[in-house]
Amino acid sequence: MDKKSYTYDALWKKYDAFAAPSFEITVGNKKLASSQYNIQYLEVEISADGTAGGCSFTLEGQYNFETRKWENDLTKIIQIGQKLIVRGGYVEKKELFYGYVDDYTIDFRADGSPHIAVSGMDALGYLMCLREPLYAGQMKAAEIVTMILSKGVSAGFAKKVTVGNLKGFETPIVKEKIDDWKFLNLLAQRYGASLFAVDGELIFDTVIEQSAPILTLHLGKELHSFSKRVSMAHQVGKVKIYGRDVNQKAVKGVASSVTIGTGKSAADLVPKLKESVLREQSEYARTQAECEKLAQNRLNGIAMGLVTGQGQCVGIPELIPGRYLKIEGGDPESNGLYFLTKVRHIFAQLGYVTAFEVKGAKV
Repeated sequence: MDKKSYTYDALWKKYDAFAAPSFEITVGNKKLASSQYNIQYLEVEISADGTAGGCSFTLEGQYNFETRKWENDLTKIIQIGQKLIVRGGYVEKKELFYGYVDDYTIDFRADGSPHIAVSGMDALGYLMCLREPLYAGQMKAAEIVTMILSKGVSAGFAKKVTVGNLKGFETPIVKEKIDDWKFLNLLAQRYGASLFAVDGELIFDTVIEQSAPILTLHLGKELHSFSKRVSMAHQVGKVKIYGRDVNQKAVKGVASSVTIGTGKSAADLVPKLKESVLREQSEYARTQAECEKLAQNRLNGIAMGLVTGQGQCVGIPELIPGRYLKIEGGDPESNGLYFLTKVRHIFAQLGYVTAFEVKGAKV
């Protein structure tokens, strides 16, 4: 995962004023360059919220009516399970997506030319198909996560795995009757971690705690639009987690203060929310310390829904989820740091833009 910080001016120079955007799609061993194939629309979506990333594009004007065949044997190239890589940008292209062909549709219409619509998913989508029954025993959490994510690398749908330092829980979670992807999301909620894929790297880490911004965007300049929403829906002032120790004695952990972000939490803004308590029973919390850790992670996770936002800027290949974005040029309430949860790179007839979604725990 890219941990560098960039400036807009440096990127402007690197990409020659963001002129002449282009992309290149590789399916298996075949390259489909935007300059050679009629691809009117390409979208790459990357998320840091545990959902699988994906991409979609449509091949137009590649059907030969005389021979009744697709040019360049496209139907032999476009097959499910084929490795799918998207590189995009300008004169210099950056890898935007690494995964596999998940779905394709061959479409014949009386009122238009035939086309092939293709969608891809990253390796997290592949893990949704895997349903082995049990991960438990003496393995540490980081070892279990690494073992599961490495399946995506073995299948050829990812290049490497990065797992953070997972501490605070000794009791293993048993995986039963759910797929690997759902199990990883349960672990992510437990450890306060983010699960996502960027550039072929499968990541399970507490990136939300790493607040250095990847980029600063200015409203009215390179940032075309930005909206921010603050909502107290589903917010709570306190979380209590109940468990039982090895002797079946009740243990409890409480979290009453949001420990991520700067500013005021929902309970600070609406004091009556401090009386709102979320109570949960955990089958896997065996000590007071584990209950407290789980309670804090749950409270922080809920708090991250206080602020949400979305925006669109000039196409910037370096923009990825799992990092913070700094907004400037607006009012004091809108300026500041936001956690990037989703990034969409969109190539269309009007050019290349990057859309994004953000969230935050405090205002």
